[in-house]
Amino acid sequence: MTVYWRKLPQDEFYPTFPVFSIKFATILMGKSKQPSSDSPGIWRFLTSKIFWLNVFAAIVAIIALLWGTLFFVQQYSRHGESQTVPNLIGKTTLEAMQELDNLDLEYAVMDSTFDPDERPLSVISQDPIPDSKVKSGRTIYVTINMTTAPKTEIPRFEVGTSYISVREILESHGLKVGDIIYKPFEYKDVYLDMKVHGDRKSLKPGSFIPKGTKIDLILGNGLGDTKIGIPDLTGLTYLEAINLIQLKELSVGTVIASGTIKDSADALVFKQFPTAGNEKTVNLGSMVDIWITDDPDAIINEDELDN
Repeated sequence: MTVYWRKLPQDEFYPTFPVFSIKFATILMGKSKQPSSDSPGIWRFLTSKIFWLNVFAAIVAIIALLWGTLFFVQQYSRHGESQTVPNLIGKTTLEAMQELDNLDLEYAVMDSTFDPDERPLSVISQDPIPDSKVKSGRTIYVTINMTTAPKTEIPRFEVGTSYISVREILESHGLKVGDIIYKPFEYKDVYLDMKVHGDRKSLKPGSFIPKGTKIDLILGNGLGDTKIGIPDLTGLTYLEAINLIQLKELSVGTVIASGTIKDSADALVFKQFPTAGNEKTVNLGSMVDIWITDDPDAIINEDELDN
């Protein structure tokens, strides 16, 4: 389309109505076709330097785009990079962190527990396990050993409970079985008493001790055929009666309190079963039940009832 300008008398210019060239108008009206001489023009463009520069620039742009995409994916997923997980068990937290940092692996504490046989703040377990193949940057979760043991409650056992049951319950409370001490009793391998390892004092059920503590168990030896005379416990204090029962290699059975007892250690025994007698015997290790009171008159009344 060609635009002509006309000069006005006032030296101003304005465009006249566009006038199509005859050549373009005939093409638009379909009365004539493009001369075949345009074909050589297209061929010249395809073989021109500008065309091939554009093609080259497009190829370079595509290659750069692909390379950038692959580089990003590789950096994000660390494709092709893997590390062998080291064995951290037994190492301190500082040693484990340094070793993982050298392998481009991350460190995180998943849990903590207590094991008296392991060093404080040492690794007890890990996930993934040692020698696993993981990508760089992977987080290794560990369980560490605490510096101090938490407290656990001492369970209560009835006399005569099997050794297997006692051991399982102690282990479920985080306690360990120490020495096994046998005492005369009519049944073998049944529970009689327990003490802290190396201590002579019996443990009180319901009290708290550190987890991992070793517990010595006193079990029956099953020597129930041996006979022994029954000692007379009437009038003795509770502690005196207990000592005499143990001295005779018998076992303390049920302790029954009559009335209000201020101090069981000073309470008096006013009744026992089996009762004492010159010719009365029981099997070695048999249990003796006792009744205790703070009232001395109860002993006199009991003697009168026996007579």
